[in-house]
Amino acid sequence: MLRRLLLACAAATLMAQAPAITFDKTHHDFGRISPDRKVAAKYKVSNTGNAYLSITQVRPSCGCTYTMLGKWSLAPGESTEIEAMFDPKGNKGMVRKSIEVVCNDPKTPNLTLTLEAEVVQEIMPSVESVYFHQAPKSLTARSQVRYSSGNGEPVQIVDVKAPGAPFLTFSYKPEGKDLVLEVAFDGRKVPAGQLRGVETASVRFTNPRMGQLPLNIQWDLKPSILASPAELVFQGPAGKEQRQKLTLKQADGKPFRILNTRPTLEGMRVDGLNQKAGSLDLTVILPADIKAGRYNETLVLGTDDPDQPELTIRVVALLK
Repeated sequence: MLRRLLLACAAATLMAQAPAITFDKTHHDFGRISPDRKVAAKYKVSNTGNAYLSITQVRPSCGCTYTMLGKWSLAPGESTEIEAMFDPKGNKGMVRKSIEVVCNDPKTPNLTLTLEAEVVQEIMPSVESVYFHQAPKSLTARSQVRYSSGNGEPVQIVDVKAPGAPFLTFSYKPEGKDLVLEVAFDGRKVPAGQLRGVETASVRFTNPRMGQLPLNIQWDLKPSILASPAELVFQGPAGKEQRQKLTLKQADGKPFRILNTRPTLEGMRVDGLNQKAGSLDLTVILPADIKAGRYNETLVLGTDDPDQPELTIRVVALLK
């Protein structure tokens, strides 16, 4: 009985002697900062227990946050500091980071510190890419990008250039301290045979710290020749010839001709090629010697239409 009592007292004493980790704060807000300004926050850590506190790990959530710890072991009542340095380069907008602290406190072996900041560029574009999808060949399409001031100074553009893209023009106007850039895409100036592309415009500013920002411009033209159906699907038994009708129409009704065909599936052929009209009715044929299986192929049709010299049709065959 006495032995049990002594063991219970010893266990109670050991449980009573334990470290306790506490912080003066667990979160720090840097507010608005520029991306070229490194900042640091300090978190005071104390041992409010009655045994030595050992901090074994201090782990930032990413490589843009660095930490320094004053002391790894604290006696009861002792304090030190964890300094967290944040490099905002490459970040923008609201950013939140965390730091995991691992120690021998039995009640709080893991604790997370957090920091946040609003990384504000001196000039902030509303978008980094502009898309002209299915742009008409005979008209001008337009899109806008807003460049907002992040430092309270008016945004001013020196010039905008997109080398090798004569179909793009730019104009801009101030709105308060912001500036609105209008991108105009003139499909009539796209070289014959080009149906899509990606251009990079350089937007130069008077602000010496920003210099210039790239603007990506992706575009594709509305097809001059429309196919119906847009995809050919063949289903049936292998060993039997398969046929599907394909109608091609020129958007403006101009007569055109199919000059050549390039199927990816050997033996596929097209009937009805010897005609020139604003609408062509063709027949796509799969020969009987194609083996059973699933096929995902394409049929490329060469045309004499200067606005669309090639037309690609997807072909799916499910032969049993």
